[in-house]
Amino acid sequence: MEFEEFLTTHMSEINAEFLNSRSSEQQALFTEVYGLIRQYFPMCDCYTTHNAKEKKRFFKFGVKDGSGKGKPRISVSFFADTVRVSVNRHFFKERKIIELSSIEELSPFLENIKNQLIGEMDGDQRNPINYSQDEETTEEDATEKRIVNDSCEFEGSVSPLNQILYGPPGTGKTYHTIEAAVKAAEPEKYVEIEIDENLGATKFQRSQLAKLYKQLCDEGRVRFVTFHQSYGYEEFVEGLKARETESGDLTYVTESGIFKSLSDKASEPFVSEDSEINRDGRVWKLSIEGTHENSAKTYCLKNNLGAIGWKHTGDLAGGNRNDYYKSQGRNNQNSLRYFSQDAKPGDLVLCINSNTSVEAVGVITGEYIYNSEGLPTRDDFCHQLPIKWLAKDFSVDFKVLNDNKQFNLPTFYPLSRLNVSNTISHLLENNVEVLTTKIQTNPSNYVLIIDEINRGNISKVFGELITLIEPSKRSGNNKEALYATLPYSGSRFSVPDNLYIIGTMNTADRSLAMMDTALRRRFDFIEMMPQPELFKGKEVKGIDLEQLLETMNKRIEVLYDREHTLGHAFLIPVLDALNVGGDNAQNNAFSELKNTFKNKIIPLLEEYFFEDWNKIRLVLGDNRKEKSELEQYIFVKSKNEEYTKIFGKNHGLETYEDTKTTYTLADFNAQDSVWNSPIAYQAIYDDTLLKSPANIIDDADEVTSSSAQ
Repeated sequence: MEFEEFLTTHMSEINAEFLNSRSSEQQALFTEVYGLIRQYFPMCDCYTTHNAKEKKRFFKFGVKDGSGKGKPRISVSFFADTVRVSVNRHFFKERKIIELSSIEELSPFLENIKNQLIGEMDGDQRNPINYSQDEETTEEDATEKRIVNDSCEFEGSVSPLNQILYGPPGTGKTYHTIEAAVKAAEPEKYVEIEIDENLGATKFQRSQLAKLYKQLCDEGRVRFVTFHQSYGYEEFVEGLKARETESGDLTYVTESGIFKSLSDKASEPFVSEDSEINRDGRVWKLSIEGTHENSAKTYCLKNNLGAIGWKHTGDLAGGNRNDYYKSQGRNNQNSLRYFSQDAKPGDLVLCINSNTSVEAVGVITGEYIYNSEGLPTRDDFCHQLPIKWLAKDFSVDFKVLNDNKQFNLPTFYPLSRLNVSNTISHLLENNVEVLTTKIQTNPSNYVLIIDEINRGNISKVFGELITLIEPSKRSGNNKEALYATLPYSGSRFSVPDNLYIIGTMNTADRSLAMMDTALRRRFDFIEMMPQPELFKGKEVKGIDLEQLLETMNKRIEVLYDREHTLGHAFLIPVLDALNVGGDNAQNNAFSELKNTFKNKIIPLLEEYFFEDWNKIRLVLGDNRKEKSELEQYIFVKSKNEEYTKIFGKNHGLETYEDTKTTYTLADFNAQDSVWNSPIAYQAIYDDTLLKSPANIIDDADEVTSSSAQ
């Protein structure tokens, strides 16, 4: 259908006008998208919504009668030079969004969701032309606003999979990670809090965020780590750790780091917390009288058992080891030890039918028992485990999960390259119905917060996984996901698309331009700069906090750079003390201001300027107080010292000058200290105050009063 005919047949006048404003490429692609969605869901209604403030228009596919609100399931909008198709997050409970460059990309997307939309798209085949007007999204319309955000239609509602919050010290980067983590992990709940993007979270909204954040941390869905110079791949991904065996021998085991363990957990979309399966359990290989069909195996699979031979070892529950046990080879001893001592309830067991394939999967439901009567078909199969067989009578090759290796000969041993997540996922991908009601199909979002990400050696910490964190390389619904074979465990690994990485970076430690290029390309960088406007209208004993911070930062930017300015967080304790109110609010806030300069600002300036005290004087405005009557307002005093007065004549120092300028920082604890003078702080940003004798006299009384407290 030609575009003009498409507009006449399906679109109202206002929608036709909107579509005519798009590029010819977008018009052609949108026409194809519209037709393909109609092919998949021929009975659905299509209507439009718009947001006048954001100047956005959305084409919704779902069910909508002539007057009421619609129930959208698929949304189409225009983004930059592409056409964006997304699903209603409120309905699907997960993020599904695609930006199309060609119509061929849409079919797999619709194929993936069509079964979930059975009965949800049965409308009356209405088109936008059939509606008198489109729905308007307003700030008062909370329901529609929530649907819009759930549909991922506003850029601000979608959390980047990889993001780094960067800026100078004290700009709230770590503080903001709580909000960013909640937004990524629970987007629906975040939307319900309704935080104003311009004003930020209120005190009550912050408490809601903190409560959600704590809950997510308790559930293991949010993890926090701080990078440092000695942090490495072994702590972050996986490494070898020494462990002592029961016999006292030293052995080395592969242990997952925080990134791999969280990735594994995020890859577990199928096992819920209350399942009999332990999500952190091990996966064991079991051979019941060989790989062929036999009566012992048939009996075990029918009666929810796992059993192995070597009857004459006796009961191994107490760790007893008789001569018969000791006469067995290493493989047999290991199988017996694993079976009787190491296998735990909740672990998965794979019963094999060849050296690469599996015919049954079960979960251990109880402790090891020694049944002296054995099985009805094999009286020597006395070592037994209660195993609930969740699926059987199938044949699935596991070579791809086992690093393309065959199963080893021992009867029972742990499959170190497999975990609960990838085992169940692999079975479901091969159409094996796992018989348990404790399977969830919608994955939760997980968040890894990396504080001070720039302080670590990125190449060393991430290793080969720096490529896998790219959104286009992640596993999940992506058929082109990349997998890596990990060096220690040899397991096949990918990064799931429901794991969000949030990093923080202090630009005073390392400039953004010095960051690893591979890291910069794979992360969205969100700048967080000082916000003096947070203190607008806030004064402490006449000191304008907004002007104070803004003036010092202007000077720092000129003397150094903008990456070393002072963050607003330094003055938040002052603001908090001021907002408490009461008779002593001003005095308490001024005391906090003094402590902030003493313990935070001055030490930081010393570090910035490598104790170049003349620049520190410039930041504090001391250069404008050189007159003798203004000396009492100088924070850093300078004095020219003659070498001959210090060392005497013939000192032998080879210098170009005869004098040296020394600097003295005013004592914070002195009774008449300049740090107790409100006008001294005001003079940092307004030197006109020092030109008024009345101000100086008034302030002298203030200094005496402040010192006496």
